[in-house]
Amino acid sequence: MKNNLIPLDEISSNKLFWKGTRFRLYNVGLNVENSVDDYYEYMLAEYPGDGEFMLLTCVEGYKSGSTLALVKTIQDKSKLAVNGKALKFSMGTENTYLLNIHDW
Repeated sequence: MKNNLIPLDEISSNKLFWKGTRFRLYNVGLNVENSVDDYYEYMLAEYPGDGEFMLLTCVEGYKSGSTLALVKTIQDKSKLAVNGKALKFSMGTENTYLLNIHDW
């Protein structure tokens, strides 16, 4: 396992994620010498509108600023969050990790 990375497929479908949470998608095909550097990093961001979706936006790599996917938010509109199930559906789980910068 890569340091500070948790495989997305090991995360509960009920776990909530908030804006600012970061994820890494590895083996994206970058021309790099070390496979450890072959990734894009994405962050959950607000999507303008009624709060029905959040964006997965690239924040590291040459695709910075590009959107990977819209992620359906939870039904409780008092919380702007997505659950693990929606994230896995939108992002996939193969070579996908939660960047663990906090102690969960």
